[in-house]
Amino acid sequence: MFIDRRSFVKGAAVAGAAAVAPQVLVRTARGADKNKVVFVSEESNPKAIAVYDKINADFKKETGIEVVMEYPGFANIAKRVATLIAAGTPPEIVWYGAGQAMNLAIEGQLADVGDVLKATGGTAENLRMIYKGADRSIPTSQQFTYGWYRKDLFDAKKVAAPKSWDDYLKAAKALNEPPGMYGCIVPSAETGASTLLLETMFMKNDVHWFKWNAGKKDYEVVLDQGDQKKRAIETLDFLNELHKFSPEASTYNWGELMSTYFSEKAASSYYVGSRLLDQTIANNPKIADATMPFELPKKITEAYYLSIQGFHILEKSNVDGAKKYVTFFLKHPDVISWYHAVPLHIIPASRDMLHSAKYQDNPVIQKRMDVLKFLDSVWTKGVPLYYWDGRELNPYIGLYHNENLAGWMLAMRNIKGMKSDQIVDEAAAQVRKKMKRVG
Repeated sequence: MFIDRRSFVKGAAVAGAAAVAPQVLVRTARGADKNKVVFVSEESNPKAIAVYDKINADFKKETGIEVVMEYPGFANIAKRVATLIAAGTPPEIVWYGAGQAMNLAIEGQLADVGDVLKATGGTAENLRMIYKGADRSIPTSQQFTYGWYRKDLFDAKKVAAPKSWDDYLKAAKALNEPPGMYGCIVPSAETGASTLLLETMFMKNDVHWFKWNAGKKDYEVVLDQGDQKKRAIETLDFLNELHKFSPEASTYNWGELMSTYFSEKAASSYYVGSRLLDQTIANNPKIADATMPFELPKKITEAYYLSIQGFHILEKSNVDGAKKYVTFFLKHPDVISWYHAVPLHIIPASRDMLHSAKYQDNPVIQKRMDVLKFLDSVWTKGVPLYYWDGRELNPYIGLYHNENLAGWMLAMRNIKGMKSDQIVDEAAAQVRKKMKRVG
């Protein structure tokens, strides 16, 4: 249910923090300090840090366990975690994307957290990361991949938000008035922004890098075969055509997707989550009300890249203390303030929480209930990359995703002018070569 501004009534304040998790049998690494938990977090927004500080202080007061925080940032967190593991001092908890954490699961670094999921109410099936029969991730939040556009500019040109690939091209062309204003942004660099755009548009056209081989009980590369290759070429050619109405964007990453939009140099953009709206409100509020979300249009499917974040507990650490902390955190009354650190961007993993009065008790959310309703409308369409190619968790996605191979593909097509069929063949060959190297 959605609670609009007029009818909104605050519910009663939640009572104190819930009791910590029940005792479970866990392995604790030799030398791990039972009175300390090291927590490495990707989210370093000042408001989120303030919530961490409050919850951590309450946790220490109740349990005597100190929580030591590290904030290496989005770009450096994987390297920092790897460094700590290599030094023999793994952190207890890492909060970041489940796709990144999957690599730790494959390496045998992540504890079974099924008991924590049970103690905190469970999670939706499509958010679980199961490896060797056990849950390895405790989802807290998610971001959907979708577009943002200037409704005022679109209305002035009598153009609607695109519903098809042809619509997307027509809208971008109609709004394109360079160099002052571009119709869209197609990042074309070996960056995360380019990678996730192509990966999502591949999903929209039902393009798969891999196929499950039931006989071998393993995934094999099919990107350069049959219909997969045909649709991959079609997708690259479409984004190449769309790029004609975009800045060159040969160095663009997430920051440029936002700044180019809120500085009024592009009539539309895309993002994973609503941080673009948050930054538009902060940097150019006069266009914020006209900034509207839209689904990146489908060709064959409505699927999109689903980014899932959560807690991951390292097997060779103070697992008992880590499980107590995560349970305490998720049941703490101030956890709602953590979700409000970047309103409408840190989307709860729980749909019930999305609909709750507590979550909607925020001025940004109350003002932009249209965005909340949009998110609810696309809630079930997202797919984690590691389940895109089949029901079995795909351990090979890092061979292209973590190295921004899809970003390389866009850069080669849009900046270097390489033919799409050559790009697809080369990308598939690179992944096969890496598979031989690792296995």
